[in-house]
Amino acid sequence: MGILLFLSLVFLLVLTPFNIKLVYASSKDLTIREGVFIDRYGREVILHGINLVCKDKNSRYIGPWNELDFSKLKEWGINCIRLGIIWDGLEPSPGYIDNDYLERIDRFIDLASRNGIYVILDMHQDLYSHKFGGDGAPEWAILNDGNPHINIGGIWSDAYFSSPAIKSAFDNFWKNRSAIDGIGLQDHYALCWKTIAGRYADNPTVIGYDIMNEPFIGSDIDKIWEIMVKKFMEETKIANSLEELEGLWFNINKRIEIIKELLNPEVFTSIIDSTEEIYRRFEIERLVPFYKRVVSAIREVDKESLLFLEPSVSANIGVYSGIEKIDDLQVYAPHAYDILTDTPFIGESNYKRLSMILNRHKETQQRLGIPMLIGEWGAFGRNIGVKDVAIFIIKLIEELKCGETYWDYFGYMEIENSEYFDAIKRPYPMRIVGDLAYYKFDRDNNLFECEWEEKFLDSNTVIYLHDTSPKSIRIIPESKFFVERIGDSSAGYLIIPSIMNKRRVEINF
Repeated sequence: MGILLFLSLVFLLVLTPFNIKLVYASSKDLTIREGVFIDRYGREVILHGINLVCKDKNSRYIGPWNELDFSKLKEWGINCIRLGIIWDGLEPSPGYIDNDYLERIDRFIDLASRNGIYVILDMHQDLYSHKFGGDGAPEWAILNDGNPHINIGGIWSDAYFSSPAIKSAFDNFWKNRSAIDGIGLQDHYALCWKTIAGRYADNPTVIGYDIMNEPFIGSDIDKIWEIMVKKFMEETKIANSLEELEGLWFNINKRIEIIKELLNPEVFTSIIDSTEEIYRRFEIERLVPFYKRVVSAIREVDKESLLFLEPSVSANIGVYSGIEKIDDLQVYAPHAYDILTDTPFIGESNYKRLSMILNRHKETQQRLGIPMLIGEWGAFGRNIGVKDVAIFIIKLIEELKCGETYWDYFGYMEIENSEYFDAIKRPYPMRIVGDLAYYKFDRDNNLFECEWEEKFLDSNTVIYLHDTSPKSIRIIPESKFFVERIGDSSAGYLIIPSIMNKRRVEINF
């Protein structure tokens, strides 16, 4: 019996990563080395995630997610969630932090931990505040100079262009105007983040903080709109006046007429590039100083968590970002959406535009020399005719070898029944012993390929398998491997012990 017990223990050590040498001492399970994410055992990590954000004030900004939701995420191969925190829920009155709200957030973090899922806390906002039909700031933090909220157009984000109240509220936030208690808005915001960071500094599941979702420029959007309209009318013949063009753009059913004119990538880039100088100035003069203020507060209590810093929301559609590196544990965290997102025409999203957006993100990442996570992509919801678009985006992300979190989770049954589910539940290298060279999943031939250079022994490469019964698994050079299923599901992990060599795996499904 003693010998059998000993052999069983040895077998378990081979199957699990517990025999891996610790390469850095930290309370966190993830850090950065040479521009990539690495775990505490030195393995390169690909973050494959999804957004969980509740924007409903009536629900106190707490989603209905439970144990089953998180077990489904694990089954799909999700190893990271971008979990929304709303400023209004956190600081409902000046200086008062609602600990009950954070305790509810704690529950989701605990569920993620139990399922081996990392958490990025995202201070989410849309349209500045729920008062303007979005989410974000509490009402006491709205300084809109008495300007009205005007919302015209066919989709929610049009209000950024049409609402004087939203523009003024952002202007005053970027100026750090004082709230009703005499303390600056950004100072309040930074103290909120200091509270959050102090709470989760030693929590290994919470790997980092996304300081602000989709930072918006404020009233300078009027200048940008004027420049874009002028450039559009120079490049195309669809409209002869500002009024005519706005009539098309803010009518959701006619907007497609403008979009068709932007199928030419040269026309599209010419128009968005005409705005780059203004956005760059905003990022350098307003956004980066704001980030430095918040980061300084976070680093007083938390030295090790990653900082997911987003560029201006303009980068979503491909405008070059002027964001700067301000911390050694910084991650570039842009979003990637075609201009047809949130319209009835999302299935007609243009591949050339999407390629341009992601390639420009890569250029910014390389300029900064830091890892990249595409914090949002998709937004397909219950739309049909979007599968090819989803698969195309994933192919681009695979080529970039970057992390990503899909937007967004709205129920496991709904997502499992969506036509784009294959873009979410897919094979990928979760943890690589050494340096990942490339990976891709050829869906036409059901072939997954991955190549890497092993750098150390006593560790296992882990590849997520959406199906643990493939037709064949080929490891080059040939070596032992193990397949471990996730519970009672058909998904699981391919575990490949290191032999200090250049490795390649080919899996036919």
